[in-house]
Amino acid sequence: MKALRAGGFMIFLKVEFSVPKLLYGNNFNEVEEPNFGDICWKLKNALYIMGVEVKDIKKLANANISTIHYSKNIILTDHSTPYTYLKEFQKINVNQWFDTNQTDFRNEGHSIKYRSNDYEVTIYDKLKDLEQAKKSDKKAIEKDNCTQLSLFDTYEVKQPFEVLRIEVRIGSRKKLQQILKKYHLQGKERNFNDLFSKEVSREVLLSTIDDIERIYPKILTTECDTLQKFTIDLEINNPKLKYSQLLKLIGAKALIQEIGVREFRKITSRHGKTQWYRLNKEMQALKYGKSNDIFKTVREAVEAFETIKLDNYKDKM
Repeated sequence: MKALRAGGFMIFLKVEFSVPKLLYGNNFNEVEEPNFGDICWKLKNALYIMGVEVKDIKKLANANISTIHYSKNIILTDHSTPYTYLKEFQKINVNQWFDTNQTDFRNEGHSIKYRSNDYEVTIYDKLKDLEQAKKSDKKAIEKDNCTQLSLFDTYEVKQPFEVLRIEVRIGSRKKLQQILKKYHLQGKERNFNDLFSKEVSREVLLSTIDDIERIYPKILTTECDTLQKFTIDLEINNPKLKYSQLLKLIGAKALIQEIGVREFRKITSRHGKTQWYRLNKEMQALKYGKSNDIFKTVREAVEAFETIKLDNYKDKM
């Protein structure tokens, strides 16, 4: 892209790449801040092979960023599966999060996307996605899987081993600035060096988990595993609850537990948005007994933000 500046034309180069794939050939392994120098040199060499010579490597380090994806691989070794969490992510009240949105459920429920024009949250089963990519790259959430398709053909990991991946994809400079301001990261410049940051990545991802927990239906967090126990719990903790309210809330709990907020609102849409807002307000105001920490494993993994290296999970037998 050319632009006229004082003294002549300047040529701008737009570069898109996956940092871990550039460094390791896969993005199961994660990168960390000390890798930054190696990444810049790798990028410089890759561009040279493509016919683009960058003489000053600082140009790459200080390059302006217009689009960036922050991500975390969450390794599950407790016999749970990504689907366990994806089922819960599907139940959130996404309309409280995005003003205009699309929600996609793909690959038989093994991936979910919440997206607006320049912002997207994608959560998926990474091993299942790799299987899909072997069939067709079009079926996979992640593109350009060619460098890692055979990764686990010869690389054996200790079982159980599952990978839940969460990505926050920021698609414009304006949105990036909003995100940095929202999470109190205004001191960061919008360049590669500043945004290649554990602090920024952790804060963006952790705040996303906080947002998800905030809009997850409170009525589903109770420890009660049957409607009978739930009914007793409601009556004990909400003694002034009327009979008609009680029945309404039991029905709402049963349906939302099964199909999530999105589908619940869809099948009850003929009654108007106002009825949903009233019901949601009632559900939020309820008092409950003990609650389950639905996303504890996910949140703790993002809080710890340990760099994932496959060698740490290699089967040594």
